[in-house]
Amino acid sequence: MPVQESSATALVRFTGLGIICFNHDQQRCEIGVIRDNNHKLTIKIQKPVFQEGSESDVVVYEDIAVYENLPKEDVEIEFSVEQPAIAGYEIYQPGEFDRLESTDLNDFRWIVNFDNLHGGSPLQKATAPDRDPLTKIYIPHGLFYTHQLDQKIFFEKVEKDATGGEQQRESFGNIAETIGVKIEGSAVKVAVRIAGKEETHSLERVEGLPYVVRIVNMDPSANAVYSDMPDYYKYFASPSGVQVDLAPVIEDGEQRAKGGAINQDDFCHPITVDFSSIDEL
Repeated sequence: MPVQESSATALVRFTGLGIICFNHDQQRCEIGVIRDNNHKLTIKIQKPVFQEGSESDVVVYEDIAVYENLPKEDVEIEFSVEQPAIAGYEIYQPGEFDRLESTDLNDFRWIVNFDNLHGGSPLQKATAPDRDPLTKIYIPHGLFYTHQLDQKIFFEKVEKDATGGEQQRESFGNIAETIGVKIEGSAVKVAVRIAGKEETHSLERVEGLPYVVRIVNMDPSANAVYSDMPDYYKYFASPSGVQVDLAPVIEDGEQRAKGGAINQDDFCHPITVDFSSIDEL
Protein backbone atom coordinates (compact mmCIF):
# COMPACT_ATOMS: atom_id res chain seq x y z
CA MET A 1 0.00 0.00 0.00
CA PRO A 2 1.53 3.33 -1.01
CA VAL A 3 0.06 5.10 2.04
CA GLN A 4 1.71 3.72 5.17
CA GLU A 5 -0.99 3.95 7.81
CA SER A 6 1.01 2.46 10.69
CA SER A 7 2.95 5.69 11.32
CA ALA A 8 -0.23 7.66 12.08
CA THR A 9 -1.34 8.84 15.48
CA ALA A 10 -4.95 8.47 14.37
CA LEU A 11 -6.70 7.28 11.24
CA VAL A 12 -10.05 8.70 10.21
CA ARG A 13 -12.27 6.67 7.89
CA PHE A 14 -15.45 8.08 6.41
CA THR A 15 -17.90 5.89 4.50
CA GLY A 16 -21.26 6.83 3.07
CA LEU A 17 -23.32 9.77 1.94
CA GLY A 18 -21.33 12.97 2.35
CA ILE A 19 -19.91 16.04 0.61
CA ILE A 20 -16.17 16.71 0.89
CA CYS A 21 -14.41 19.99 0.20
CA PHE A 22 -11.03 21.50 1.09
CA ASN A 23 -11.01 24.91 2.73
CA HIS A 24 -7.82 26.64 1.56
CA ASP A 25 -8.26 29.59 3.94
CA GLN A 26 -8.70 27.41 7.03
CA GLN A 27 -6.27 24.77 5.70
CA ARG A 28 -8.54 21.86 6.51
CA CYS A 29 -10.88 19.31 4.99
CA GLU A 30 -14.59 19.77 5.61
CA ILE A 31 -17.26 17.09 5.23
CA GLY A 32 -20.99 17.70 5.13
CA VAL A 33 -22.74 14.50 6.16
CA ILE A 34 -26.23 14.40 4.63
CA ARG A 35 -28.77 13.54 7.33
CA ASP A 36 -31.82 12.23 5.50
CA ASN A 37 -34.36 9.78 6.90
CA ASN A 38 -32.74 6.69 5.38
CA HIS A 39 -29.03 6.98 6.18
CA LYS A 40 -27.88 6.40 9.74
CA LEU A 41 -24.81 8.15 11.12
CA THR A 42 -22.54 6.33 13.57
CA ILE A 43 -19.19 7.36 15.03
CA LYS A 44 -16.78 4.93 16.67
CA ILE A 45 -13.51 5.93 18.29
CA GLN A 46 -11.30 2.89 18.74
CA LYS A 47 -7.95 2.17 20.36
CA PRO A 48 -5.52 -0.58 19.37
CA VAL A 49 -4.75 -3.30 21.91
CA PHE A 50 -2.87 -6.57 21.78
CA GLN A 51 -5.24 -9.52 21.83
CA GLU A 52 -5.06 -11.51 25.04
CA GLY A 53 -4.11 -15.17 24.75
CA SER A 54 -2.59 -14.74 21.32
CA GLU A 55 0.75 -16.44 20.69
CA SER A 56 1.70 -13.69 18.25
CA ASP A 57 1.34 -9.91 18.39
CA VAL A 58 -2.22 -9.61 17.11
CA VAL A 59 -3.69 -6.12 17.34
CA VAL A 60 -7.44 -5.67 17.70
CA TYR A 61 -9.48 -2.49 18.12
CA GLU A 62 -11.65 -1.74 21.13
CA ASP A 63 -14.34 0.91 21.23
CA ILE A 64 -13.63 3.78 23.62
CA ALA A 65 -16.59 5.87 22.45
CA VAL A 66 -19.60 5.08 20.27
CA TYR A 67 -22.23 7.54 19.05
CA GLU A 68 -25.42 6.16 17.52
CA ASN A 69 -28.96 7.40 16.95
CA LEU A 70 -27.63 10.91 16.55
CA PRO A 71 -30.13 13.72 15.95
CA LYS A 72 -30.34 15.08 12.42
CA GLU A 73 -29.51 18.64 13.51
CA ASP A 74 -27.07 20.33 15.89
CA VAL A 75 -24.29 17.75 15.48
CA GLU A 76 -20.68 18.71 14.68
CA ILE A 77 -17.33 16.90 14.81
CA GLU A 78 -14.04 18.77 14.94
CA PHE A 79 -10.52 17.36 15.01
CA SER A 80 -7.45 19.18 16.32
CA VAL A 81 -3.82 18.06 16.38
CA GLU A 82 -0.98 18.81 18.76
CA GLN A 83 2.45 19.17 17.13
CA PRO A 84 1.18 18.10 13.70
CA ALA A 85 3.53 16.64 11.08
CA ILE A 86 1.52 18.34 8.29
CA ALA A 87 1.02 22.10 8.51
CA GLY A 88 -2.25 22.23 6.58
CA TYR A 89 -3.46 19.24 4.59
CA GLU A 90 -2.15 17.00 1.84
CA ILE A 91 -4.03 15.04 -0.83
CA TYR A 92 -2.57 11.78 -2.09
CA GLN A 93 -2.87 11.90 -5.88
CA PRO A 94 0.51 11.01 -7.41
CA GLY A 95 1.13 11.23 -11.16
CA GLU A 96 -1.49 10.79 -13.85
CA PHE A 97 -4.85 9.24 -13.08
CA ASP A 98 -7.21 7.28 -15.32
CA ARG A 99 -10.27 5.77 -13.62
CA LEU A 100 -10.31 2.92 -16.15
CA GLU A 101 -6.62 2.02 -15.93
CA SER A 102 -4.98 3.34 -12.74
CA THR A 103 -3.72 0.73 -10.29
CA ASP A 104 -2.89 2.82 -7.19
CA LEU A 105 -5.79 1.94 -4.90
CA ASN A 106 -5.04 4.82 -2.51
CA ASP A 107 -5.28 7.62 -5.07
CA PHE A 108 -7.72 10.22 -3.77
CA ARG A 109 -9.16 10.69 -7.26
CA TRP A 110 -11.13 7.44 -7.00
CA ILE A 111 -13.55 9.60 -5.00
CA VAL A 112 -16.08 11.16 -7.39
CA ASN A 113 -15.49 14.85 -8.05
CA PHE A 114 -18.93 16.32 -8.69
CA ASP A 115 -17.56 19.29 -10.67
CA ASN A 116 -15.56 17.04 -13.00
CA LEU A 117 -18.63 14.86 -13.45
CA HIS A 118 -20.23 17.88 -15.12
CA GLY A 119 -17.32 18.69 -17.39
CA GLY A 120 -15.49 20.85 -14.89
CA SER A 121 -18.06 23.66 -15.04
CA PRO A 122 -18.42 25.35 -11.63
CA LEU A 123 -21.45 24.04 -9.80
CA GLN A 124 -24.12 26.29 -8.39
CA LYS A 125 -25.77 26.01 -5.02
CA ALA A 126 -29.16 24.39 -5.40
CA THR A 127 -32.20 25.71 -3.60
CA ALA A 128 -34.19 22.50 -3.21
CA PRO A 129 -36.88 22.95 -0.55
CA ASP A 130 -36.51 19.35 0.66
CA ARG A 131 -32.77 19.41 1.37
CA ASP A 132 -31.66 17.66 4.52
CA PRO A 133 -29.55 19.00 7.40
CA LEU A 134 -25.77 18.52 7.34
CA THR A 135 -23.59 17.22 10.15
CA LYS A 136 -20.30 19.06 9.64
CA ILE A 137 -16.88 17.50 10.18
CA TYR A 138 -13.67 19.56 10.25
CA ILE A 139 -10.31 17.78 9.83
CA PRO A 140 -6.96 19.65 9.65
CA HIS A 141 -3.36 18.39 9.39
CA GLY A 142 -4.14 15.17 7.56
CA LEU A 143 -3.13 13.21 4.47
CA PHE A 144 -6.30 12.43 2.50
CA TYR A 145 -6.56 9.34 0.32
CA THR A 146 -8.82 6.49 -0.75
CA HIS A 147 -8.89 3.90 2.02
CA GLN A 148 -11.17 1.43 0.26
CA LEU A 149 -12.02 1.14 -3.42
CA ASP A 150 -14.95 -1.05 -4.40
CA GLN A 151 -13.53 -3.11 -7.25
CA LYS A 152 -16.55 -5.40 -7.59
CA ILE A 153 -18.82 -2.76 -9.05
CA PHE A 154 -18.12 -0.92 -12.30
CA PHE A 155 -20.15 2.21 -13.04
CA GLU A 156 -21.43 3.84 -16.17
CA LYS A 157 -21.99 7.59 -16.42
CA VAL A 158 -25.51 8.42 -17.59
CA GLU A 159 -26.33 12.00 -18.58
CA LYS A 160 -29.95 13.12 -18.32
CA ASP A 161 -31.72 16.25 -19.52
CA ALA A 162 -33.96 18.45 -17.42
CA THR A 163 -36.93 16.10 -17.98
CA GLY A 164 -34.96 13.05 -16.82
CA GLY A 165 -34.52 11.65 -20.31
CA GLU A 166 -31.27 9.80 -20.97
CA GLN A 167 -28.98 11.66 -23.36
CA GLN A 168 -25.89 9.50 -23.41
CA ARG A 169 -24.15 6.70 -21.52
CA GLU A 170 -20.43 5.91 -21.23
CA SER A 171 -18.04 3.85 -19.11
CA PHE A 172 -17.02 5.56 -15.88
CA GLY A 173 -15.11 3.02 -13.77
CA ASN A 174 -14.80 2.09 -10.10
CA ILE A 175 -15.65 4.41 -7.22
CA ALA A 176 -14.09 4.86 -3.78
CA GLU A 177 -16.19 3.59 -0.90
CA THR A 178 -14.18 5.01 2.00
CA ILE A 179 -12.04 8.12 2.35
CA GLY A 180 -9.02 7.73 4.62
CA VAL A 181 -7.21 10.41 6.63
CA LYS A 182 -3.82 9.84 8.18
CA ILE A 183 -3.03 12.25 11.02
CA GLU A 184 0.37 12.43 12.72
CA GLY A 185 1.09 14.45 15.85
CA SER A 186 1.75 14.10 19.55
CA ALA A 187 -2.00 13.84 20.12
CA VAL A 188 -5.23 14.04 18.15
CA LYS A 189 -8.32 15.47 19.81
CA VAL A 190 -11.85 14.69 18.67
CA ALA A 191 -14.59 17.06 19.80
CA VAL A 192 -18.16 15.76 19.33
CA ARG A 193 -20.81 18.45 19.78
CA ILE A 194 -24.45 17.43 20.12
CA ALA A 195 -27.19 19.97 20.82
CA GLY A 196 -24.76 22.42 22.41
CA LYS A 197 -22.98 19.84 24.56
CA GLU A 198 -19.39 18.80 23.81
CA GLU A 199 -17.44 15.64 24.55
CA THR A 200 -13.71 15.64 23.79
CA HIS A 201 -11.51 12.58 23.34
CA SER A 202 -7.72 12.95 23.46
CA LEU A 203 -5.84 10.29 21.51
CA GLU A 204 -2.23 10.29 22.67
CA ARG A 205 0.32 8.99 20.18
CA VAL A 206 1.45 5.38 20.54
CA GLU A 207 4.26 4.60 18.12
CA GLY A 208 3.13 2.12 15.47
CA LEU A 209 -0.38 1.74 16.91
CA PRO A 210 -2.75 4.39 15.55
CA TYR A 211 -6.22 5.01 16.89
CA VAL A 212 -9.08 4.68 14.40
CA VAL A 213 -12.10 6.97 14.13
CA ARG A 214 -14.79 5.35 11.96
CA ILE A 215 -17.57 7.60 10.70
CA VAL A 216 -20.27 5.82 8.71
CA ASN A 217 -23.41 7.30 7.12
CA MET A 218 -25.14 4.39 5.42
CA ASP A 219 -28.64 3.22 4.55
CA PRO A 220 -29.09 -0.07 6.45
CA SER A 221 -32.28 -0.97 4.58
CA ALA A 222 -32.32 -4.18 2.55
CA ASN A 223 -34.03 -2.18 -0.20
CA ALA A 224 -31.43 0.58 -0.31
CA VAL A 225 -31.13 2.37 -3.64
CA TYR A 226 -27.64 2.50 -5.08
CA SER A 227 -27.75 5.90 -6.73
CA ASP A 228 -27.00 8.76 -4.36
CA MET A 229 -27.23 11.37 -7.09
CA PRO A 230 -30.77 12.61 -6.25
CA ASP A 231 -29.51 13.37 -2.73
CA TYR A 232 -26.56 15.39 -4.02
CA TYR A 233 -28.69 17.37 -6.47
CA LYS A 234 -30.56 18.81 -3.52
CA TYR A 235 -27.38 20.81 -2.83
CA PHE A 236 -25.82 21.35 -6.27
CA ALA A 237 -26.95 22.22 -9.79
CA SER A 238 -25.02 22.40 -13.04
CA PRO A 239 -25.33 25.59 -15.12
CA SER A 240 -26.57 23.57 -18.11
CA GLY A 241 -29.30 21.82 -16.13
CA VAL A 242 -27.88 18.41 -17.10
CA GLN A 243 -27.90 15.83 -14.32
CA VAL A 244 -25.66 12.77 -14.13
CA ASP A 245 -26.39 9.37 -12.69
CA LEU A 246 -23.87 6.62 -12.02
CA ALA A 247 -25.40 3.27 -12.93
CA PRO A 248 -23.79 0.14 -11.45
CA VAL A 249 -22.62 -2.75 -13.60
CA ILE A 250 -21.73 -5.98 -11.80
CA GLU A 251 -18.51 -7.66 -12.91
CA ASP A 252 -19.02 -11.43 -13.22
CA GLY A 253 -16.21 -12.96 -15.24
CA GLU A 254 -16.79 -11.79 -18.79
CA GLN A 255 -20.43 -11.03 -18.12
CA ARG A 256 -21.78 -7.69 -16.97
CA ALA A 257 -25.23 -7.42 -15.46
CA LYS A 258 -26.84 -4.01 -15.47
CA GLY A 259 -29.39 -2.90 -12.92
CA GLY A 260 -30.31 -0.42 -10.22
CA ALA A 261 -30.55 -2.82 -7.28
CA ILE A 262 -27.73 -5.16 -6.34
CA ASN A 263 -28.05 -8.04 -3.90
CA GLN A 264 -24.87 -7.59 -1.90
CA ASP A 265 -23.52 -5.28 0.79
CA ASP A 266 -24.99 -1.83 0.30
CA PHE A 267 -22.68 1.13 0.01
CA CYS A 268 -23.08 4.84 -0.55
CA HIS A 269 -20.23 6.83 -2.03
CA PRO A 270 -19.05 10.26 -0.89
CA ILE A 271 -18.27 13.02 -3.38
CA THR A 272 -15.86 15.95 -3.49
CA VAL A 273 -16.75 19.43 -4.69
CA ASP A 274 -14.68 22.52 -5.48
CA PHE A 275 -16.60 24.80 -3.10
CA SER A 276 -14.31 26.74 -0.75
CA SER A 277 -16.17 25.66 2.39
CA ILE A 278 -18.95 23.31 3.38
CA ASP A 279 -20.37 26.24 5.36
CA GLU A 280 -21.45 27.76 2.02
CA LEU A 281 -24.19 25.13 1.87
